[in-house]
Amino acid sequence: MDHTWPCVLLLLNTLIYCGHSQDLHRASVKIISPQEPLFTGETVTLQCYPSDYKYWTYVWYRDNQLLPSQTNETITISLPDQAGQYQCHGKKTAGRQQSSCISPNHSVRVTAPPTASVRVSPHGLLYSGETVTLQCDISDYTDWTYYWFLNNIQITSQTSKTITISLPDQAGQYQCQGKRTGRPQSSYISPNHSISVTALPKASVSVSPHGLLYSGETVTLQCDISDYTDWTYWWYRNKQLLSPGSPSKTITTLSDQVSQYQCQGRRTDRPQSSQRSVSLNISVTGEFTIKQEGVPEASETDAQATSADPSRCGGAAALL
Repeated sequence: MDHTWPCVLLLLNTLIYCGHSQDLHRASVKIISPQEPLFTGETVTLQCYPSDYKYWTYVWYRDNQLLPSQTNETITISLPDQAGQYQCHGKKTAGRQQSSCISPNHSVRVTAPPTASVRVSPHGLLYSGETVTLQCDISDYTDWTYYWFLNNIQITSQTSKTITISLPDQAGQYQCQGKRTGRPQSSYISPNHSISVTALPKASVSVSPHGLLYSGETVTLQCDISDYTDWTYWWYRNKQLLSPGSPSKTITTLSDQVSQYQCQGRRTDRPQSSQRSVSLNISVTGEFTIKQEGVPEASETDAQATSADPSRCGGAAALL
């Protein structure tokens, strides 16, 4: 004999009875605290109604699975791990056996916290020597206290929406997060924002004429910078400023001015300066004879004989 139909009829009778009985109440799940929306990290209290009966025990389900440890009219859950679809019903434990109908599903879901992001000024490439402003933008609410992190370590001295850093010493990976006393009590921590330093344009000094430079010759030095064209040029001799802010990229000097020369470019836009060039050394490296007025031209022998006489000798300068 097939027993399927009696079971189905019994189930239908039970459902119909629960749906139309004046004696039984349909249970319902309510969120007691806190008010929705609900956020990650919060503890939520659920209550099964009706709740004003004596000698009742309660049965709870999450996502259609029995929660055997929960038998009180209120339960406490933690988010986000225990979010889901909750149902309950009550059973009378004394006197006439009675049960409420199981409640409809009540969805307990987590609302994402506000997002945080780091905004940087100035935009684009950042250069050594610059001061950079970082701002923490959070999508909702305004009463945040801000927490900043550099390379995953909290910067305890910084709790403002904006912070200022100096490059290159404070370059790194920056994050921020907001916290407040009301709900939600925190934002998401922002993604990493990389603050890296771009090398300044390089400067170099070239010289004309090439090769040995003789005493009294005029030498032209030129400052070449790898990027941009709107530079003013700053020249240094022996590390002392020689020519401030000249629009010309060349200077002239005498070859007997034995010195080290460097140059650097500056401009109003970013980057506001180039690197200072490597030193170019000009020094005397050899000797030669010169013809004096009223004196016959020296022979090779005479030149050798007189080469040690400082009054009759000049110097040859060279680039080292």
